Amino acid sequence: MNYRMLFIISFLILAVGVGGILFIPSGNEGTNTNSTQSHSTEENQENKIEKLITLAELKRDVVKGTLLQADDYSLNEITVPENSPMAEYDLKEVIKDSSTTLQGYLVNENLQGGSLLSSSTIISPTDSKFLISSINTKQEVAFRININESERYLLDTVKGGDYVSIYSQYFSSDDRGSIRERSDLAKIADRVLVLQVRTFNDEEVKNSSSGNTNTFGYISVKVNVEQVAKFYKLYKESKLILLPSEGRDKSSEHRGISIRKLRGQ
Repeated sequence: MNYRMLFIISFLILAVGVGGILFIPSGNEGTNTNSTQSHSTEENQENKIEKLITLAELKRDVVKGTLLQADDYSLNEITVPENSPMAEYDLKEVIKDSSTTLQGYLVNENLQGGSLLSSSTIISPTDSKFLISSINTKQEVAFRININESERYLLDTVKGGDYVSIYSQYFSSDDRGSIRERSDLAKIADRVLVLQVRTFNDEEVKNSSSGNTNTFGYISVKVNVEQVAKFYKLYKESKLILLPSEGRDKSSEHRGISIRKLRGQ
């Protein structure tokens, strides 16, 4: 009986000892727990870092190739976590480089109203691929018209995306260079889209001037081959003159319909 009792007591002591060894937490587990908590704290700190971003939201549907106008979009500033997916739509740097406007920027894909613009969906007028992306190279050209001193006001008035009418005026001069005859203005192209407006700095004005004529910049417009042919048929002494035309093309009123057609709806 005593042996049996001693055996049972010994067995219980052994069982308690083994169980204690198995259930004592290891040092690694404590380290892992601390590491997890530390990592979680770092993530929370990262999420707390915020930044101010500028968003541009479209007010209407636009089709690929559209030059943005001021009434096509609205700008808003919001604060988001630094790692927020919204940060990819931040146009703060783009706006800063273009005098707080997206006027004249080219949209390079079809977009619905309410979409957010991003640096990947618009092309700056100063981008090297802007002009070639703005025209149908099989039917259209970007025609550059130099602006002299008498038309300098156009460089401050006309912007990319505006429409102008193109007139020609014939000048004849005497041997001393004085104007002897000036014809009336003749319209040769109406409602031509302005692609790009460039104002020269002083050094560029000096380098681009010839004789008594100073060139202060140029305006590039989108014209078709028939219109270009008209320009080259003019007298050598003729001068091209731009005058502001009506606003947005009527076809832009049907942008939503055009996009739905492209989607097959």
